[in-house]
Amino acid sequence: MIRLIFPDLSRYHCNPHKNGGLKRLIVWCILVTVFVYGLQTILISKSSANVSDQSATDPTVRPRILLDSPAPGRERDAFPEDRCKVLSDTCSEPLYPYRILVGTGDNPPQICWNLQEIPLKTARPGKVTVLELSVEDGSVISEKSSPADSTKSISTILAQLMSTRNDSYIVMVTWNAVPFSPTLSNHLKSVGTLINPKFLGQGIQFYLLGQKGLLPGRGVSDVQLANASPPLDQSGCVPALATSLGNDIDHDFASSNPGYLTLGSYKVGSFLKDCGLPKPCGGELLSVHVYTGRDHNDPPKLCVNGTYVFENKINSGGRGLNIAVINGPTGEVTKVANFDTWGVDSTMLELFLEDLQPDEIAVIFTHDEASTKLSELSRTILFDLGSSRIHDLKFRASWYMVGQRGIRGFSGFEKLNIGEKTNWAEVVDERFCLPRRLTGYLSRPDPLPETRNVPRLEFCQKHIGYGDFCGPESKLAPLAPAKLADVTLVNSPIYSDLTVVLVMAPPSRNALRMLLETLLGQPGVNPRQVMVSLRKTNDSETERLIKLFNFHILSGRIELDYRTHLVHSITDVFETLHPRYIVVIEENTVLSPDFLHYLATQEPLFEVDSTINAIGAWNDNGYVGVSSDLTRVHRVDGFPHQGFLTTRSFWEANTKNGDYSCCLTESWEGWFPKQKIISVVPDVSRIARISPPAGNGGVVREMFHRPREFSRQSELKIENNFPAAKDKFDAYMASTVSKAAKFHPKTVDLCPSSLNFVETSPKELSVALMMDKEEFNERSMNLIAKCFGLFAANGARPRGVYNESISLTKNKRLVVLVGPNSPLYTPAA
Repeated sequence: MIRLIFPDLSRYHCNPHKNGGLKRLIVWCILVTVFVYGLQTILISKSSANVSDQSATDPTVRPRILLDSPAPGRERDAFPEDRCKVLSDTCSEPLYPYRILVGTGDNPPQICWNLQEIPLKTARPGKVTVLELSVEDGSVISEKSSPADSTKSISTILAQLMSTRNDSYIVMVTWNAVPFSPTLSNHLKSVGTLINPKFLGQGIQFYLLGQKGLLPGRGVSDVQLANASPPLDQSGCVPALATSLGNDIDHDFASSNPGYLTLGSYKVGSFLKDCGLPKPCGGELLSVHVYTGRDHNDPPKLCVNGTYVFENKINSGGRGLNIAVINGPTGEVTKVANFDTWGVDSTMLELFLEDLQPDEIAVIFTHDEASTKLSELSRTILFDLGSSRIHDLKFRASWYMVGQRGIRGFSGFEKLNIGEKTNWAEVVDERFCLPRRLTGYLSRPDPLPETRNVPRLEFCQKHIGYGDFCGPESKLAPLAPAKLADVTLVNSPIYSDLTVVLVMAPPSRNALRMLLETLLGQPGVNPRQVMVSLRKTNDSETERLIKLFNFHILSGRIELDYRTHLVHSITDVFETLHPRYIVVIEENTVLSPDFLHYLATQEPLFEVDSTINAIGAWNDNGYVGVSSDLTRVHRVDGFPHQGFLTTRSFWEANTKNGDYSCCLTESWEGWFPKQKIISVVPDVSRIARISPPAGNGGVVREMFHRPREFSRQSELKIENNFPAAKDKFDAYMASTVSKAAKFHPKTVDLCPSSLNFVETSPKELSVALMMDKEEFNERSMNLIAKCFGLFAANGARPRGVYNESISLTKNKRLVVLVGPNSPLYTPAA
């Protein structure tokens, strides 16, 4: 910048007494003004020219990126032709300009780096894209995209982060909603990101510019809910060296884990020839002694090749998991670490384990207590390293294993002792010869006891036809019930012994397998609550399949037809187990992830509304196009089917003395036809059929052969805005219809005029179609139901009727078909 210095012109100030009169004064003032103005113009022009020349020729001056923001209220339909434009501001060496824009809708994420757009090859909606960029030229070293909705997918993200170089940039960006879990949050901390925990459990959009080992909060990142607008869009100047992102770089994570020590920095303990083995191991084998300690006062020990790397006051061995990493080719211990998985979360342990190389062997053992904060992801990683017992690790258990990345099957070096109640387990005190490359075993090596995944492996080896359940990766995986994340429902009767879940086993074993998998995946399910009812005797294969899930078998009656078997199974559960509630899941179905959660949120209705007889998970009108609101429920006439919750008091009152006249038809044809039955059903079904029932009648075709909506959300809350208790529901519907856009269609053009009104009426209003008495008959209701794509079988009454009206949703907009006898009906003005 050029600084202008002007001469002191004060002596030429306009004083008529000193400058020879007024005329001479005016002339002098004009001449001075012209001179100063001209001089200033010349100097500024030269300054601008110099700056322009410098920008053009000096490589140390770099322009920044211009952000093309959409006009207010307008969505970003497409990126501009030149996606990385130039601003007048500059980024001087060693800074580089960048832009990160999250993906939304059909628009993928955008990353501009040093004025060049980086094409994203793997980005997909619902996934996190992880890029590793070179600091020299911004070239892409690696790119990978993964969802973040499971332990396995989060492990993939972690592996990608850990595989990056210490001096590389890490850029992460989302496309549409990505679930934000505590596990994902912990791993993002390792690359410089610190996200507000208020976003836990929600779908988010976020971006990150960070580096491996950067301490939390030192990176460049932001997060907001997935549906927030405008989408996250960040630009600026980043340094050419990744270490300049923050002053707190810690590639060894030593500040978070003081026990992480590398070769040359860890201490060497006492020497014991052959680690106390009676004779040398010989050859390439390494002598090893593992000692977990009897209790918290008895220090852990580990000897490798005659030298103790863990013992009293040596290398911080202690509570939690102690690990020594051995370089296989050389036999040297290269790292030792302690992770307190009783007092601290498992994040640093997961990072440590994911950083293991294929030629490294890890000796891992417990001391005192190691299970309390050992995450499911940590257990999965240890399982992948060869452990067959890690999923059985309990409070104060003693355990050791030797694992290796890439092992095929189980490690031959593992032992688990479990104590009684809260007592310390029997100490593990093992001496053995260790090869420098582990051999995996497809079944657990003797003399180790069996665990729950071995029966699955043996089952899959013996039986065929179970698809991916018995795939190469799946057949070794444990089958464990999902944990309930919604703490507001932990005391719900649905998750206690007050409720029995009755599963009607289908003829196809693979169909049963798919159903049981979706049931075990229900957050909060308790296997001891589940009874699976069989129609065959001496079916050992099916019984073995059920036992893999730790579910119980209900047998005793062998019925000729499914309907009778279903009715008697419900009665048997109530008569033998006496639960307050029963959840019935019919054959050939699968469950949405929030099936039990939905029932748990609706169960309190039985306490406040005596008119409700059952809560259904299937909406008879839940077809594509007319079923769209996951948070809405409807009151309907009739008893539900496919999947439902009902009470013992209702069932016993209506089936006294074995009188099953209530249920002489198939469940989907309508049980209790002579009674006034009220049920609650969701707008979007929480259960789906994988194959229709036998028969080809109109009702079967209409009910089971048309495309249906099905919830794929987990633990989605039903909003209180749509109450289901009678008084509140009736008041809500009356208020909604009174404010709705109303139309009185004529029979002559019932369908086209009704559809046109729905499409053209204001989108912010609900719609009420009023059926005038002079125009209306039962055929008219069937006709308009068919017109809107609802259930409309010839000779059958419409479904989903309540108070002589039917409710549906189109794009989450409520449409009510109101009959002339409905309390919601209002005549035309």
